[in-house]
Amino acid sequence: MAKAKDFLQNLIREKDMLPKPTLDIDMAEFRHMRNLMIKAQDKAAEIKHLQDEVLPKLKSQLAEVKGIFKGKERKSLTEQIEQTEKKISEKLEKLPYVLKKDGYPDVQAFMRIFREMESVVEQYNRDLVEWEYQSRRKSAAANKEQRRPPEKQSVLKHLHEIQYRSETDKSHRKKSFDRDSQ
Repeated sequence: MAKAKDFLQNLIREKDMLPKPTLDIDMAEFRHMRNLMIKAQDKAAEIKHLQDEVLPKLKSQLAEVKGIFKGKERKSLTEQIEQTEKKISEKLEKLPYVLKKDGYPDVQAFMRIFREMESVVEQYNRDLVEWEYQSRRKSAAANKEQRRPPEKQSVLKHLHEIQYRSETDKSHRKKSFDRDSQ
């Protein structure tokens, strides 16, 4: 009986709950896109590092090298600067191909799609957290109600009920006795 009671209470509780939110996108595809995004960001960080740190450092070293006997050092630094600029341009050219290889026409299209999917996943996560919160709150209220001891009846109320029943029984008996005596 207890199992049946618990089963029925769970059914009632589930009926009163809001439906669990569902995700309308393919999570495997989203994970793949997120990995592509990470690759693209890593490559962009490499380019930024070369542009903002390595290249200015080499140029400042070249500016500091002065004198007649420093020709070889200047030539070496100039070659390093040219190689760094060549690396930067190669990496900039290869960056869109990371995404084109997976079927995205350009970086802007990929970013637009990725941001849309990301917002859908974030909204789903927020909805799921809200649903879990409400589910826990409702089940906690149901468990609290379930654990509440039965209400104690007032002794006076019980006494009044007994008196009322005895009075109705007496009046019922008198009527039946009166009928029998006639």
